[in-house]
Amino acid sequence: MNVQDNNNLPLLYEVRKDAFAKSKQIEPDERFFSMVYHMAMLARAVRKEGVLILEEAAKEVPTEIGLYQDIQAAALYVCDGNDLEDLTELLTSRYWRKDLQGGEALLFYMLILSFIRMGHGTPQYLLECLLVECLPGEAAEKYAAYKKRLQSKKPEPTQTQRLLNSRPNIGEGGILAVKGLLEEKIGQADEALLKKVLQEMKETDFTISLKGLSTSAKKKLFALIPDHKAEEYAQEWELMGPVRQIDIMAAMAELIAVFEKQEKALYIAK
Repeated sequence: MNVQDNNNLPLLYEVRKDAFAKSKQIEPDERFFSMVYHMAMLARAVRKEGVLILEEAAKEVPTEIGLYQDIQAAALYVCDGNDLEDLTELLTSRYWRKDLQGGEALLFYMLILSFIRMGHGTPQYLLECLLVECLPGEAAEKYAAYKKRLQSKKPEPTQTQRLLNSRPNIGEGGILAVKGLLEEKIGQADEALLKKVLQEMKETDFTISLKGLSTSAKKKLFALIPDHKAEEYAQEWELMGPVRQIDIMAAMAELIAVFEKQEKALYIAK
């Protein structure tokens, strides 16, 4: 569905009209610029890895913006597969229920617009422009200065961070089915099962399988790996360079087999 085909767009326009009227006299502060920047980063993540990345990625949005619980709820609405019409109704209803005033109303409208656009797959740059245009005054110049200052403070990512944030190196066909099954097992596994799987998995095969996993799946696994070991995996992953699709699929299939073995062992133990 295109954004323009959303039959509930009038609900969004009513919220926009109300939020703009309530925020005429405000002077945008860093909370607004932070909202623009982090919503754009979420849109970028969605374009790269799909909407399911939102559940984890949204947790990294700074609480200083405010509306933190609403941002998490909106991310889950998108992850749950709600279409644009249902998403619009859910988010606009949440807006009216909160009876927001002033800048809070405008921030919430920006939140709604962002997640509807993410559900549609809007590019990062376009969403950034749409959000900046919501702000009064010389917002574009101020946001550009804020963004430049924020990015200049960012430290160089570590090898582990580069690994975790890397895009899956997979194509089409059977490898997608294998990837889907493996990520389902990782997503459903508890800490005890994941630890047993990590203990049994051959290191080389595990590193190759990382080439095909999403950021959220890698982060769940690496949360249980000691920092020094994570750095070792990251170094090996980086030195490995490009890997053939068939090798990635084989490594992920081996990891699935380890999951199934450990799941069976835990079931028998119970």
